[in-house]
Amino acid sequence: MKRLSGILIALFCFTFAAKSQFTDSIQKIIDTDTSLIIKEVFSHAKYYRLKIIFTEVSTDDFGYKKLSTWHFRDTVTEYFYPASLAKIPLALTTMQFMNEKKVFNSDLSDILIDSSNYVKERPLYDDMMLMLSASDNRAFNRIYNMVGCKYININLIKKKYLNTIIIHRFESGSTNYHQTALPVTVVNSTCDTIYRHPADPIYSPIRHGMADSLIGIGYFLNDSLIPKPKSFKFHNYVDIRDIHDMMISLKYPNLVNRNPFNITENQRETIIKFLKTSPLHPNTTDYSDTSVFHPNFLRFTLFGRDKKIQYPNIEYFNKSAMAYGFLADCSYLKDTVNNVEFFLSIYMYVNKDEILNDNKYEYDDIGVPFMKRFGELIYSRMKRKKEN
Repeated sequence: MKRLSGILIALFCFTFAAKSQFTDSIQKIIDTDTSLIIKEVFSHAKYYRLKIIFTEVSTDDFGYKKLSTWHFRDTVTEYFYPASLAKIPLALTTMQFMNEKKVFNSDLSDILIDSSNYVKERPLYDDMMLMLSASDNRAFNRIYNMVGCKYININLIKKKYLNTIIIHRFESGSTNYHQTALPVTVVNSTCDTIYRHPADPIYSPIRHGMADSLIGIGYFLNDSLIPKPKSFKFHNYVDIRDIHDMMISLKYPNLVNRNPFNITENQRETIIKFLKTSPLHPNTTDYSDTSVFHPNFLRFTLFGRDKKIQYPNIEYFNKSAMAYGFLADCSYLKDTVNNVEFFLSIYMYVNKDEILNDNKYEYDDIGVPFMKRFGELIYSRMKRKKEN
């Protein structure tokens, strides 16, 4: 018994030491970097509402994958408007929804008809691809109507994503309007109706439980300045830990301590493929301007706004978000040549004047340069670590 206790104590000490070294390694990166953008943001982390989760993926002596995670300001007391990050839980939930209905084609070839949307008819494949690759809001709204607010949020609770709530489309409207699934019809390739539902309201409006959801000192509404904070209590909310685990679950579903989404390996690979995909496609004429929709479009971490930078040895997918001064990027990187693999999620708020909807945010001055630089630092550090 004494020998067993000694082994357990030694194992605990080794694990604690390894974790401390891992944490200290990242802290050293922050402390020793000389770039002004890193010093500015980390010196005023609370002001920027900065949150970071970094997870290194490694392989043990038996060939099993293991995760080592570092958190920075992982606080649940600060509200963060997730913007397009809401498209990840919707994508995962939609795949499960279709599996449960057992009427949808697995290749996403069925046509979704939504008369309430600017886009009346479009294949589910295009909606999913555009929602994830180009961050298309109309595609989100169409899929949100098909799956429904009730199913989405009940399912997220069942999966133990307790700090994620999807209750708002990307358009204006009342709370009751946003939480009502509008009528849709789905037909197959031979125009046979395989699924439909009428307007499906939620009878008691739901909201997230974040107390800190009054943002700013004023906001514009219909070109008029409203001199009070904007309330986000009936908007979407996605906690950074939830979205980070969702991204990990796409690649390694068995390494996440949540209830898995009931989707197939092929469906996971499809979501990843869309997250890797550039919006430049023959069937996406809305995204044909190559000066805007370049291959690195919306890849903030590591790439920033650079249209030409390439990392030929890496596999990379991400989902970013940008609205009301809130900026986020959740990414996965694997360098097979240098044996580097990690997930990195960054949340921050860059709105110096604290006025929302005035289109005066520090995305390009502070937010995106910080994400690019921090991604570079982590990637370089991990490569040097493997070399040593």
